[in-house]
Amino acid sequence: MEIFSDVELPDYSPSIPPDYSSTPLPGEQCIQRTPKQTTRYRENCAFTYEEHGMSLTLRGCREENGIPTFGLCSTVHGEFSPANRKKIVSVVVRLEARIRVKTRSGMLSHTLFSRERPLWRRSDSTSDECPGLLPVSISFPSGYRDKEHGRPHRLPPSMSISHPRRVAIVHSLKVIVRRITCPIFSGTKEMCLSAYLRYSPRVRPPRPSPPTFSSIKVCPEEWQEEIWRMTKVSSSEEKEPLTAQCHLFMPSVGVFASSEVVPFHISFCSSTTFLGSIAQHVTQSNVCLEKPVHVFLLRRTTVSIGEHKNIQDEVLGIGRVSPNPITTVEPVLDNAATQSWDGEIHCERPIEYSSFTTSVIEVKDFFVVSLLAPPGPLESIPPQLYQTFPIRLVTHPWVDGS
Repeated sequence: MEIFSDVELPDYSPSIPPDYSSTPLPGEQCIQRTPKQTTRYRENCAFTYEEHGMSLTLRGCREENGIPTFGLCSTVHGEFSPANRKKIVSVVVRLEARIRVKTRSGMLSHTLFSRERPLWRRSDSTSDECPGLLPVSISFPSGYRDKEHGRPHRLPPSMSISHPRRVAIVHSLKVIVRRITCPIFSGTKEMCLSAYLRYSPRVRPPRPSPPTFSSIKVCPEEWQEEIWRMTKVSSSEEKEPLTAQCHLFMPSVGVFASSEVVPFHISFCSSTTFLGSIAQHVTQSNVCLEKPVHVFLLRRTTVSIGEHKNIQDEVLGIGRVSPNPITTVEPVLDNAATQSWDGEIHCERPIEYSSFTTSVIEVKDFFVVSLLAPPGPLESIPPQLYQTFPIRLVTHPWVDGS
């Protein structure tokens, strides 16, 4: 047998790592974006609160930013350890949600719901002593009924904003202890131990969005068409009014995750005469008649105090479009034309909660189509130059449960 002792190995050179970039190269397209995880949370945590010699421990919580967090219809579990047990008459746990609004005259508080459960009560016939450890168990409701109008609403999440007003929705757990202060006159005094909770339900779309507009031929039920008709009265009485139509196709599911890329298709039929007459109402100088239609996501927050309303609009994402030559019709003799685009849109800003409605604060999401006017707050766009289509943006993506 021949043994090769001196074998020359080929030269190896370190390979160059591939060029990774978040920006697509020519011929590439972005399929889905994963947002930065801004909320740190842990599961199955315990929190302990101590005050006035009393102790409250919450167990099995989700932790987000150092606060015990609960989801839809979650149950708060824990134990309460009282002090001065011989003088205690009753112990009650209270779970409640309040809306707090800062005004010029001070802080307004509006109760959404308040739920109580007795933990212990002394019998009238005996001199019972309160136990040293009381189990706590109370659940969040799925909704509440507005006392002012009697309408049912989903329970809103915990949140805090500074615009258009300083508003906070606060969820709290209170253990209320009633003690005897004067046995002769049966005087009692209440002491309270409070714990602020975070209510943050994980809301997801009922189904995923279709990947592209081309799927409308295979699954037309996955798409919905919205039509926006526009009319511009001609300056001359002899001429008929100028008209235009905009057709928006978007996924019929209507509920989208903030991390989701949502496809859409838009076609616009008008004349250059119509666009020229509309352009007079736009203050921006960079109006592009070749791409007259803009699509963007908008979140509107409305705070109502009595008859006064304060509104804040926030543009969450701007649609990116590309021409669709198959459905584009060139101008004909009457100077009318149809332009079509395929587009994608996603939230470019993270959202911490889904839309909700209360009598004081309302958060709504919209698919907005504007004509010539660039994306921005709706108060900056003439009313005849935009159309809103309600949707719902949620915090968590769809999960296949099959």
